[in-house]
Amino acid sequence: MSKKKLSEKPSVAAAKPEYRPQPPFFKFMVWIPFVFAFILYGNTLTNEFALDDLPQIVNNKFVQQGFGGISQIISTDYWSGSGVSLGYYRPLSLITFAVEKAAYDNNPMMMHLVNVFLYALTGVVLFLLLSLLFRNMPFFVLAVTLLFMAHPIHTEVVANIKSRDEILSFLNSIMALWLVFRYSKTKFIANLVLAWVFYFLALMSKETAMTTLALVPMLLFFFTPKKGGYIGGITLSFFVLSLIFLAVKYALIGTLTGDLPNDINNYPYREVSGRIPTMLYILGMYFYRLIMPARLLYDYSYNQIPEAGWANPVVLLTLLIILALAYFAIINLKRKSVVSFAILFFGATMSVGLMFVLSRGGIMAERFLYAPVLGFALVLGYYLHKLVPRDAKTKQAVWDFSQNGPKLFVGVIAVLLVFYSVRTVARNPVWKNNLTLFSNDITFGGNSAQLQKHYGSELINQSVATEDKVAKDSLMKLGLSHVEKAIEINPRFSEAYFKLGYAYYQLRDYPKAIDYYKKTNQNVSMNLSNMSLAYYMNGDYGEAVKIMQKAIQLNPDNQTAKQNMPMLKQAFNRKLQAMKKEKSQDPQHFFELGNLFVEEANYKDALQSFDMAVSLKPDFAGALVNKGNCYYMLKDYNAAIKAFEAVLAVEPNSQIAFKNLSTLYGMLGNNDMQLFYNNKIEGAK
Repeated sequence: MSKKKLSEKPSVAAAKPEYRPQPPFFKFMVWIPFVFAFILYGNTLTNEFALDDLPQIVNNKFVQQGFGGISQIISTDYWSGSGVSLGYYRPLSLITFAVEKAAYDNNPMMMHLVNVFLYALTGVVLFLLLSLLFRNMPFFVLAVTLLFMAHPIHTEVVANIKSRDEILSFLNSIMALWLVFRYSKTKFIANLVLAWVFYFLALMSKETAMTTLALVPMLLFFFTPKKGGYIGGITLSFFVLSLIFLAVKYALIGTLTGDLPNDINNYPYREVSGRIPTMLYILGMYFYRLIMPARLLYDYSYNQIPEAGWANPVVLLTLLIILALAYFAIINLKRKSVVSFAILFFGATMSVGLMFVLSRGGIMAERFLYAPVLGFALVLGYYLHKLVPRDAKTKQAVWDFSQNGPKLFVGVIAVLLVFYSVRTVARNPVWKNNLTLFSNDITFGGNSAQLQKHYGSELINQSVATEDKVAKDSLMKLGLSHVEKAIEINPRFSEAYFKLGYAYYQLRDYPKAIDYYKKTNQNVSMNLSNMSLAYYMNGDYGEAVKIMQKAIQLNPDNQTAKQNMPMLKQAFNRKLQAMKKEKSQDPQHFFELGNLFVEEANYKDALQSFDMAVSLKPDFAGALVNKGNCYYMLKDYNAAIKAFEAVLAVEPNSQIAFKNLSTLYGMLGNNDMQLFYNNKIEGAK
């Protein structure tokens, strides 16, 4: 009995457009990815909220309104519910959060369950799509699907509830591609209409779904016999949908791109000339994470990956790899190679992460590898599947395990899946909460100012929450050291200064807390409201009221400021009345009383108090300056000039006096004296 002749050449799905029935065990295989998702991520169900879950779910004012917040979610920027606007429009995931909030409140277990379910559904849809593209290759399709699902780089997306936007975007895009392919075979118009619907849902999930515009023609070119006109027509329909989405986005949030925040942590590569080599360096890091998913981090911000130059060997190596991949993809286009498709798929989906670096100077993030992993899995699965011999007549794989090919295929796939799965299951508990995440990743991410601040902040929060004196002091000390390290890395880190201010407030060192709050961004309402409370605790009620008023002006919804303002005003009034009644011969007493009157805009009584301070202490420069300021507010400019000239009699080089005298003489039209004091200012520098 003669043996069948075997061939090493794999079948090409695009060359055989006709349908063949799927093998009988297909209906069981399709559920393997679904179950596999729960095996991989079942241990995330006990996780809590972590990282961006807090601003996007727990502290998102629209999500917390449940169904009532959906209209605001649809009509506002993605981050607006957390008080930030970056020009992103991704309402679908936020709507699901709002629905879940209404259904079972802020229950992280249920929200994690939804994430895992959606990931499981992604595996099923991906399996169905690949089964259409590679008919009668079920084990290849299953291997690619499971490799995609098991890759540990996906933990950031699945284990972090907020990243549901990424899951929904990819899931809806894959659904759209599946339906487009079915339409190309069946001509059933409902498939195309549904493909449009799912593509629009993908865009509403995350703008990165725009890469589907490149994937649709690629899919039709590589896996159908359709020609340019047909492919162009289908692609054009998706392009029109993209324009509609952009029009809706602009109409609702008023911008397509948003404004680049002045944030060196998340946008560190400010020099445009350095962005291309840095982008190549980061792409090299992405390649490394694909092949060796170890030392994963949730944060790669400033200065975890310093700006790279062209002389960097990683940059040069990455450039060579890109050129080699591009060359291979192009020369194999004509024969519609699976590897060419995989390379182009990787490039199209990876372009989002690379453009984030190139266009905005943004950072590396593991979530940008979520979709590109499929291209990697296709290449890996393809070359392993080539080990399996083919029947010379039918071109189908022959799974004869007496030969080495099938054994190697199954063995290598099994080893990879075990390795990936173990890494994934082990990484999931790291995302349990902020403390576990920050404390784990600080080991390899210590050059990130943001990670240092995050970890230090969480330790400080733990210190405040605990009642054990020894633990409280130890946690506070360690927390302060990490936040200070963050400032060493980024000396302009406003949020780190804020946390130091908060820590010293808790330690009741109010002057030090005030000093740190002053180094924060003074255009942020919460920074000012916290600084106001530090002034209050330090007994400076006038300054506390003034700063709290500014905090409310900046953000009328600042509940901390609104709730504390009555307390500050009462304390201010009590101190004012007490000081007015107190009999004193202390010039400082009248100086402080005058300042209280100034806070009330009562400049006449303030003048009397400053006069008393000067009468008791003629060289009291601060009181003389404030006298001049009061006269200025009362529009008595000549008297103000005399007051500031009196300041110069006490402090001949007073910059405040020079500047104010220059301004006053300018207002009175005395250009010579204005120039005189301007020269004094220059001379004093």
